[in-house]
Amino acid sequence: MPAEALRQLEKVKNLYLSDFRMGRMNERRLTVIFDEGIEGEPNQLKSGNSVIDDLLGKARVIEVRPGSRRFTLRFEDYVSFKITDETFSKSEKAPALDEKTPASLFRENPSAVFLRHVKEWTIYEDYHADKMHHYCVAALNHVLEVVTTVPPLVEMQVLGEADFPA
Repeated sequence: MPAEALRQLEKVKNLYLSDFRMGRMNERRLTVIFDEGIEGEPNQLKSGNSVIDDLLGKARVIEVRPGSRRFTLRFEDYVSFKITDETFSKSEKAPALDEKTPASLFRENPSAVFLRHVKEWTIYEDYHADKMHHYCVAALNHVLEVVTTVPPLVEMQVLGEADFPA
């Protein structure tokens, strides 16, 4: 993994899964693109009802815009993967705006339930000696989990005005 791109990915507070591509079945290749969401300034919500507006208070929009970082992850030999759509999931108590995120949104988890599931319910280990690893990316809209024998390649670019055609 290019070390600097990985370090940058580990520091990101907000990510959106924006593109996903699979290779042919015999290639076992995934390419996944995550874009950084940047928090805007707090603005009063306007629902049309002043009582509700007072209750809700101010909110920050998190959006992908020029200056956001784009991370491309390439998994060259995956065993299994799953994407969970988190768009409509219920959130627990929202952390304070200045509260630190406890963990990186990108992480390796050797005790993941999904990894145990893949080991138990697939025949991969019967025919391959390679050790399997579990990687997870927790984005705002989806959670990606990949079981693979090879760490992903990570590339980063900063998005500019040209990446947002009018």
